[in-house]
Amino acid sequence: MKKSFLIFLAFAAAACSKKMQVDKPDFNVSPDPARQVADTFVYRLGDTTRFKFTGTVGNIAFYSGETGKRYDSRNTTYKLGKLTLSFSSKSEWGTQKNTLQVLATNKLTGYDSASVVNATWKDISSRGTLATNATVTAFGVADLTDLVAGASDSLFIAFKYSGVTGSTQRTWTITGWAVNNVLPDRTVPLSSFSADVAYWTRFGNVWNPANARWTPSATDLKINGGNAAAPSNTSWVMSKPLYVGRIAPDVSVGVKSINEPDKAEYTYVYPAPGVYRATFVAYNHTLDEDKSIIREFIIKVTP
Repeated sequence: MKKSFLIFLAFAAAACSKKMQVDKPDFNVSPDPARQVADTFVYRLGDTTRFKFTGTVGNIAFYSGETGKRYDSRNTTYKLGKLTLSFSSKSEWGTQKNTLQVLATNKLTGYDSASVVNATWKDISSRGTLATNATVTAFGVADLTDLVAGASDSLFIAFKYSGVTGSTQRTWTITGWAVNNVLPDRTVPLSSFSADVAYWTRFGNVWNPANARWTPSATDLKINGGNAAAPSNTSWVMSKPLYVGRIAPDVSVGVKSINEPDKAEYTYVYPAPGVYRATFVAYNHTLDEDKSIIREFIIKVTP
């Protein structure tokens, strides 16, 4: 009885240790040979690029080679171009001056109010134009690249409001907020009101009513000033950390999944002239193993 039990355990262990095997993909792609000039396939804008398939494979993904759809950029990368800030502002009611500052830092040690207020902030108000009245005024496009150490750095941007008792305090509205990493081939958005409405953080001395503090929305930031009898008010609102050089992975289009029959071809229409590296990734996989094959072609689209 004991010997039989040991044999059973040996068979069970062998079964558990055996990996699920996967076959290497049998897959080839053929663009239209009539379009081939040397190592490039040439099409006119609006033409359909047609890729013929042969072989059997479980999954196929396609990277067109356009910005955001490149195989070589399929992983998160870091690259810093020109870091820009733009927004518009208006200032209503009262005549108090210098009630708004635009500040930036890459040296924030904590998120509590003391850490924020005591951080080493750079006043960047003079890098653009702030409103002086109720006319909406464009700040301009400010270059902030010098404020960060490199592509892996982060930056915080804040608005600091100061209102003084004794006269009507000003009401400020900020619209059109955008922070971008401008690269030669693309512009990577880092912050906008619609994307970051939930990520603004408020600090400072706040008096009642509650609208005397910064209020973020999907379209603007606003702070309402008090009347002449209102207490002095200092209020901050700060952006989320902006990872200045982080570029999200490029994405592919799923051409075939494992539960679909083999496909004879794939077609694609490029939306703009240019030279593109079209990449097909064919792969079979199990929980234990993954095998893939790559087919690439240079596609030139002329006007």
